[in-house]
Amino acid sequence: MDAATCSLPGGVCTSDSTSLEDLAIYGATAAVVMGLSTIVAMQLDSVSRWFLSPKSLLAKRRREYNYAVEQGNEYTALMIRQHIGGGKGVYDPKTEAVVWAKIGNNDTEEMDDLLTEIMDSKKATPVIVAIEQDLEDDKNPNEYHLFLAFPPASAGLSTPAAPNLYQKVRVPLIAFCERLAKAFKDQLTSTALCFVADASSGMGTELLTDVVKDANHGVATIPNPAWMTTLALIVSNNTQNITTQQFETIIFALVRLEAFRVRESTGVSRTVLFTLPGQACVPRLLPLIQKVFVHERHLFVYDGCCHSVEYGLGLIKKYGSSYRQKASKEEWELVSETPKVISATIPMAPLRHNRALPDTLANLNSSHASIVEAWIASVDIFLDMKSREKKNFYTPFVCRLGFLMKRSGIGNGDGSDLSELALKNVLEFISGSKSRALPEEVLEAAQASLKRKRCEFEEAVQSNKLNSDEKILIEKSVFTHKSILIGEKTLLDTVQPKEDWSLKAAKKLKSCMCCLPGEGDEDEEEDESDDEGEKKEESNENARSETDQSLSNTGKSKYVDGKAQFAFDPTMFSK
Repeated sequence: MDAATCSLPGGVCTSDSTSLEDLAIYGATAAVVMGLSTIVAMQLDSVSRWFLSPKSLLAKRRREYNYAVEQGNEYTALMIRQHIGGGKGVYDPKTEAVVWAKIGNNDTEEMDDLLTEIMDSKKATPVIVAIEQDLEDDKNPNEYHLFLAFPPASAGLSTPAAPNLYQKVRVPLIAFCERLAKAFKDQLTSTALCFVADASSGMGTELLTDVVKDANHGVATIPNPAWMTTLALIVSNNTQNITTQQFETIIFALVRLEAFRVRESTGVSRTVLFTLPGQACVPRLLPLIQKVFVHERHLFVYDGCCHSVEYGLGLIKKYGSSYRQKASKEEWELVSETPKVISATIPMAPLRHNRALPDTLANLNSSHASIVEAWIASVDIFLDMKSREKKNFYTPFVCRLGFLMKRSGIGNGDGSDLSELALKNVLEFISGSKSRALPEEVLEAAQASLKRKRCEFEEAVQSNKLNSDEKILIEKSVFTHKSILIGEKTLLDTVQPKEDWSLKAAKKLKSCMCCLPGEGDEDEEEDESDDEGEKKEESNENARSETDQSLSNTGKSKYVDGKAQFAFDPTMFSK
C-alpha cells in the first residue's frame, strides 16, 4: 500500500487522492457549520455574556436596542397609515405612492393655503402621521418630510376614534414647521400645556394619564405620541445636520398643532397633558421641550430602579419582546401611541461618561440591563437639568410614584398612607388648580381611578418580583452613577404630600444628598425665600427672552404664560 495513503492517524487509509479531497470538503463544511452555529449562539445574550468583554457586550446590546426601536417605530407608522387609510381590510399599501399630495420647498403658495386651512378653528385639525424620508424622491431623497392627514368633514372638529379615509398631504419638515411655528406664535391662546417625563418604565405616565382622564376636569391628554419617538431617533442620529434651533422650531410647531387638534376636549382647566414616550425618549426630548416651553408646566414622575425593572418585565411578559406591537383597539389615540414595551424598556440615549457601567450591566441579563440603562439615562438628564436650574429655569413637579402607590411615607418613612394627598397635589399642578379647590366629584373620581390602577400594577409585577441577588446587582449598576441615590431615597426637590406643597425642597438638600426631604424644611426655606424673591422677576424675563429668540428673531411671543395665569408661578413656592 502506498505510504502516502496510509499516513492518516489511526491507520485509516484511502485508495486514491480523490478521497483526500472529499475529506477536505467534509472538513470545510463542518467548519462552516460550526462557524454558523457559533454566530447563532452568539446572538443569544446568555451566550454572549460568557464570550464577550463587558464593553463588547454592551456595544452588541446597544445595536440590538437601536434596531428594535427603529423597527418598532416603523411598524407603528404603518399602523397609523392603515388607520387613516380606512382601517384593516380597506387600506391598500400599494396606493401609498399616489394618495399623498406632495408639496415641495418652493411651493410657498400651497404651504400658505395649507396653513390657512390648519389654522381655521372651524375645521378639523390634521393628525401627524409620520416624519420620514422619501427615498424615491429623485430631487432630495435624504430630506425629511412631515406627513399630515385631515379627517373627513363629516367627523366634526374632533379627531374620530375609528379608522376612516383621511385627506393626505406631504410637506417638507423644516420649511413647513418654520411657517407653522410662526402662525401659532402669532396666535393668542389660553391653553396651558403640561409635559410629563418618566423614569418608572411607563408606570407613572400611564397612571397619571388614566387618572386625569377619569377625573374629567377639563384636561385633554396626548399620551406617548409616536412622532415624538421618531424625532428622538432623528436627534440621536442626526445625519442631516439639523440644528438645535430647527429641532426646537419643529417641536414648538408640532406640539402646538397637537394641542390645537384637541381643543374641543379642553374644559375648565384649559390644559393639554403630553406624556413623553417612555423613559427611553426623555434624555433626547426633555431638554429641547423644556427650553421651548420654559413657562409651561413640567412634571417628572419616577420610581425606584428595582420597581421600574419589575414593571418593565411585566410589560415584556404581557406584550412579548417583538417590536410588532398592535394597539388593543383600533382607535386613534391607541394606534398613534408608541408601544410602552418599546419606549419603556429599551434605552435610546446610552450613557457614555460612566466607565464602570459596562462591567455591572454585564452581570445582568439583557432584559434587566436594558431597563436599568434606560432608567439611569432618564434620571441622569433630570439631575443634569436640575444642576443648571439657575440658567434653564427647570422647576418641575417631581412626583415620587411611591407616594401614589402607598409604598412610601414622609420624613422618616413611617408608612403613613399619603396617596390621596399626593394625588390631590399632582392634580392641582396638572390642572393649574392650586389656588382654587378641586371639586369633590373630581377628587372622588380620581381616587377611584388611582385605586384601580394600583391594583392593576400590583398584579402586573406580582410574577416578576426580583430576588435579593438580582436587586443587589441592579443597585450596583445604579450606584455607578454617583449622583443617583439608590433604594428608597428620593430625588432632588421631590414634592412632599402636603396641603401647602412646594416645588422646591429644603436648601440643605442641595449640599447634603443623604438627607430626605421634609426634615427641618421650614428653617431652611425661610433663608432661601429672600434670595429667590429678589431674583424671580429677572429670571422670568431672561427665560422668556431666550425662548422667544430661539423661535423667531422678530416680535415677542403672544402666548399666555400657562403657569402664571392658569396655575401659579413655581418660584413662589419657596416662601
